[in-house]
Amino acid sequence: MKLLFIDACLRGEKSRTKRICEKVIDDIKAQFSEIAVETVDLKSLDIKPLYEEDLIKRDALIEKGDLSAFSLAKQFADADIIVVGAPYWDLSFPAVLKVYIENIAVNTIAFCYTEHGQEGLCKAKKAYYVTTGGGYMKGAEFGYQYIKGVFSLFGIEDLSYIGAEGLDIWGNDVEKIIEETIKGITVR
Repeated sequence: MKLLFIDACLRGEKSRTKRICEKVIDDIKAQFSEIAVETVDLKSLDIKPLYEEDLIKRDALIEKGDLSAFSLAKQFADADIIVVGAPYWDLSFPAVLKVYIENIAVNTIAFCYTEHGQEGLCKAKKAYYVTTGGGYMKGAEFGYQYIKGVFSLFGIEDLSYIGAEGLDIWGNDVEKIIEETIKGITVR
């Protein structure tokens, strides 16, 4: 089994989101004795948004059946479980996560078109979206909604949300909020 951790925790080891992700990953590892963890550290990837010329090249490679340039998409599609760690930024998540999604959304790897519409091709049936926010999200967690929609396109229907809010509000006990979030984690 393979767990893929998509790390959009741009503050590295100081990241509160990453701290919660580590607990999720540890709990999954405890449940599945033979699971390999692969991490995609988005801050260290040299990826860029796709422009017209990139799309033309991508379409030409797919048309030829040459999928060798799509290692990130293959890695994602082959994972059994996915954990996305992304802090709550500007009603969503860090932009590099959107760029990563653009780069893995490859027709014939992550999904395909059939006579019945789009069909997801990813192996994972379970994913977790982990986030933290300095304020209160008040139902405006558009990053989670976006990931839920994209993962559904990829065939991943079971996405759990794990979030801690109010971490930068004056007077809030940050450690207590994080610990309560960690205690409430249920992996299945």
